[in-house]
Amino acid sequence: MAEKKAFQAPPPAVQVRPRPQPVPPPPFPEPAPEPPEIYYPDSDGKPMSDDSWQADTMHEHYGMLSTRYMDDPNTLVAMALLVYYTEGEPADVVAPDLFVSHGVPKGRRHWYKVWEEGKVPDFALEVSSEQSAEDNLGRNLETYARIGIPEYCVYDPKGWLHVPRLQMFRLAGGAAGSYERVQVREAPDGALAVPSESLGLELRFEDERLRLWDPATQQYLLEHAEEHAGRLEERAGRMRERAGLMREQARLIAAERRLRELKVEVAEHKERISRHLGCFSPRRPSQPSSLGK
Repeated sequence: MAEKKAFQAPPPAVQVRPRPQPVPPPPFPEPAPEPPEIYYPDSDGKPMSDDSWQADTMHEHYGMLSTRYMDDPNTLVAMALLVYYTEGEPADVVAPDLFVSHGVPKGRRHWYKVWEEGKVPDFALEVSSEQSAEDNLGRNLETYARIGIPEYCVYDPKGWLHVPRLQMFRLAGGAAGSYERVQVREAPDGALAVPSESLGLELRFEDERLRLWDPATQQYLLEHAEEHAGRLEERAGRMRERAGLMREQARLIAAERRLRELKVEVAEHKERISRHLGCFSPRRPSQPSSLGK
């Protein structure tokens, strides 16, 4: 009888643990959306000037002040340039007819952004027209005081837009907020005059025009045509002086030539006289001969 084999249980199955799956890294945060670019126009769509009175005054004074600060690299003189005074708010903008800003480098600009330049202008001038006279003594007066422009001048070139024709305002207490009117006085020559601390000049209304008087030199600043005429007159004066010197030099040369001629004539005359006198000189008596003795 066959011997039965003892029952052997199968070896336990090897349990294979599942390989752990790699944990994906956390997703990168989405970049914050960039703020939309703010557009600052370089024009307000309005004409630079409303009439020839305004245009002439703006250009004359722009030229005079540009010449005054020509050698100062850190004084900007600008005409009808947009001034943005609140970052991110393109609606907060003014456009003075003329302004001067010390401590700001010269150079061409599309606009003047106060937060980039680091300061507001020091002096602003508005030349009134029928379209701008009300704003110049209303909205502009309030805005320029609020943003802190130290001096603000308003000028009426026609004489019927506001009284007086020349008005100057200065920050009350030197702080932004409100203006106080600067008294206009009568200068010794009869002109209406008001001082500007920012410019170191006097603004004078004289002979139906606005002029700039320099107390340091006791002279008016000249506009381009006057300065050009002055240079021409100086050049003509130098030419007249040179012509006078040349005429004087020619007279001296002619006199020296005539003097030499006279000296030659005198010498020739002396020689002729000497020869003439020689013809009448007495002869010496001849010596007696020794043979006659």
